[in-house]
Amino acid sequence: MEHWQYIIAQGNQAFTQRHFAAAVTFYRQAISDVWPVWYHCGFVFCPPELSREEASLPTFCLSISIQNLAETYAQQQRWRRCQATLKQGVSWFEQMLQRLDGAHPASIAVLQESAKLRAEYKAVCQRYKEWQLSSLPVDRPYLH
Repeated sequence: MEHWQYIIAQGNQAFTQRHFAAAVTFYRQAISDVWPVWYHCGFVFCPPELSREEASLPTFCLSISIQNLAETYAQQQRWRRCQATLKQGVSWFEQMLQRLDGAHPASIAVLQESAKLRAEYKAVCQRYKEWQLSSLPVDRPYLH
């Protein structure tokens, strides 16, 4: 996870400096870096010696990466890409929820992060609607 932390730090720095193209690259790389670990632990084999925190770490890392990427798209007003990113994340987490039983050490983390991603998706849809309304010309009424 050290490599993931390095990538996320680079993405966060690029985001803070408003270098959004670079941030997108870093956040996508972070997803690519953590997704196989997350998938393996949930769908293939989770070593029984892992603590709940250790087994949950890839879940938190993946969720953070998805949310950071989506927010980078939102800052660029790339709303469809932002929504698609969050929707994909929700899909992955819902598939994982269907797969895991309550005894899996990461099941609570997957449930929590799934709820966060769903809430973030709803919030982004609302932000997009507000952005659309604020972008309407003042002298022309909005027609449905």
